[in-house]
Amino acid sequence: MLLETKRIPEAAPTFASTLMDPMTVRRVRVACGLVLFSYVTLHLAMHGLGLVSFDAMQQATSLHDAVWHSLPGTVLLYGAFTIHFSLALWALYDRRSFRIGAGELLRLVLGFSIVPLLARHFSNVRYAWSAFDVQRHYDAVLPAMFASDPWYGWQQVIALLVVWTHGCLGIHIWLCQRPGYRRVAPILLVLAVLWPTLSLLGVYQGTREALARHADSHDYDGYGSAESGTASRTRELTERIEWAYLLLVGGVFAARGVRTWRERRGGVVSIAYPGGRLVRVPVGYPVLEASRRARIPHASICGGRGRCTTCRIRVLRGFEALPPPHDAERTALARLHAGPHVRLACQLRPHTDIAVLPLLPPDITANDPRRNRDAATSERFVAIVFVDIRRSTALFEKRLPYDVVFLLNHFFEAIAGAVAQAGGAPNQFLGDGLMAIFGIRASPREACAQALAAARIVHERLAEMNQSLAEELASPIAVGMGVHAGPAILGEIGYGDRFLLTAIGDTVHVAARLQELTKEYACELVVSQAVGDTAGVDLSDYAAHAISVRGRQEPVTIRVVPGLADLG
Repeated sequence: MLLETKRIPEAAPTFASTLMDPMTVRRVRVACGLVLFSYVTLHLAMHGLGLVSFDAMQQATSLHDAVWHSLPGTVLLYGAFTIHFSLALWALYDRRSFRIGAGELLRLVLGFSIVPLLARHFSNVRYAWSAFDVQRHYDAVLPAMFASDPWYGWQQVIALLVVWTHGCLGIHIWLCQRPGYRRVAPILLVLAVLWPTLSLLGVYQGTREALARHADSHDYDGYGSAESGTASRTRELTERIEWAYLLLVGGVFAARGVRTWRERRGGVVSIAYPGGRLVRVPVGYPVLEASRRARIPHASICGGRGRCTTCRIRVLRGFEALPPPHDAERTALARLHAGPHVRLACQLRPHTDIAVLPLLPPDITANDPRRNRDAATSERFVAIVFVDIRRSTALFEKRLPYDVVFLLNHFFEAIAGAVAQAGGAPNQFLGDGLMAIFGIRASPREACAQALAAARIVHERLAEMNQSLAEELASPIAVGMGVHAGPAILGEIGYGDRFLLTAIGDTVHVAARLQELTKEYACELVVSQAVGDTAGVDLSDYAAHAISVRGRQEPVTIRVVPGLADLG
């Protein structure tokens, strides 16, 4: 159901809130990632010079050292790595589920493989230079890696491919949302494949030449006797790095366990999905992760980072108690001109029960034009259902206001629950009646079939309610129901900061008229022939009439169903 609500005023951003805002975190992560990717790109270019000559490869180390061994370069490189790795640990802690796409999972695994793969290389090269002023360039490193300890060499080949692939995936995710990326993507793909290929060929050719130069001495230890005293120190540092890495990652998973324990003690909230699906998750749990946890298909191209907006949802119930969006979410939704009830599932962390409607199909792709469609307005073929209580005046006139509200709440709970169970969206409460929309995401055939199924479920829910409230009611509550299908405009209508989603058009008008006709025909259901034809349901057993509707030139063929239980 979607009630008229008022948005919570947004507090002025503070320095701490800006620092923790997903948009700020994203920009810092991207900036640090670009620094690291620049380092890797230059490193691979230096390897590739081995195709020219070993001397060219060796001389290129001077440029490398001038940039990255300088004080500014060192601070920039290792500062970027520290921040990037820290944010990766935080993202690992913050992630609620590992039910993610194959690309996102690959990027995650590759990223956390880099440190153990490069720990030994860092100790033998950069640490040895910084701590002992030992210069180990290609003439020392290549023979050590591919002659003295071949596994060490192959480990670095794997590390090269892992680091490059991880970086390319990150850049792809960063750029794929930007205009013009599709035009340059093929060129970038060629470069992404060609650059490490040339680098590996350069390493191969350079290693062959380096080993040929050492052929007479057979000195393949790569470091020389003068450097033998550093071996134990570098091995010790490698072990410390590996242990520290294991402790950090293990600590993150331990913290996740503590968080889960605390959340279970802190209470849960319910998230209702179309079709009657209800997911219970801890307070503050992201809606997207709740979908993944319950194995409910939910679009998310960027993996839940608030970039692509494909996970967007419309909040049908509980909007008034939601926390306001951060700057990143607000900026993303502003590009879509989204209404106030539209939120990003990856960023929304409800603290109370809500009902949501995903707005995009789960199989949507990055190039799908529906991604950038206005989230608040569209024209669709829908089925509209109106349900109204019969003889409501006699039912409520002698009751106290509290009793009237009590009965109406039970009635709406039963009817709205039936609509949601069938796959529709309870939309508006109209006095003692309800309007519902089917087909916001379903096909026309599915929408009409769901609307007819809702009629049967309404009968079941109403019977249960009448039985449970038998002592409160002089006679069972009866309803009249009208169903029609056709094109309608779906949009958020309102003023100021008060909006509600509704359907507009002739289809709505006709459905309301059919509900009124249930009084004239003394029946519980009047459904248009268009609904049965679209759903593929045979309604020929029920009386047919052609009626005129104000504002329409052509008559509407209807079917009169005496009781909801009679609908086969």
